[in-house]
Amino acid sequence: MSPSSTARRSSATAAPSPEGRHPAIALVLADHRRVERLFADVHTTEEGGYIGQILDALTAHDAAEQAALYPLALALLGDGQDEAAGLVSGALDAHREVKVQMERIRSLEGPALLEAVAVLEVLVTTHVTDEEEQLLPAIEAAATPAQLDGLAARWEQAKQRVG
Repeated sequence: MSPSSTARRSSATAAPSPEGRHPAIALVLADHRRVERLFADVHTTEEGGYIGQILDALTAHDAAEQAALYPLALALLGDGQDEAAGLVSGALDAHREVKVQMERIRSLEGPALLEAVAVLEVLVTTHVTDEEEQLLPAIEAAATPAQLDGLAARWEQAKQRVG
């Protein structure tokens, strides 16, 4: 990651509000806010139960993005070498990094666990920033209302399958 991209992420503005967004996009944003709250709970309590909730929330979120969001993004934005397709590729790469860190967390305890959760939080925050600033607006601009309605339905179905 370049220093300029790190600086851009650290100076990001407040997270977009779901108000005024299509319900499908609001579902994604609501998941992001939930995980942010869970990370905040870990910071204030250092209770392991919140770490389990983070892993569960990220697992369900990943399933929904893989089943619903990314297929639509690829269909709308393409899978070639242009900038729009790079948004999807970057998001998929970020998910792979998050999954690797989640697996690492499952094998740790004590201070090493808290350090690994801090790394996970950075990975997730970076991914969320990229998704909210770039990918979601691109999808929302390119999709028809019917496509976004379908995204919302597939999102809910995918999350129900995971639990």
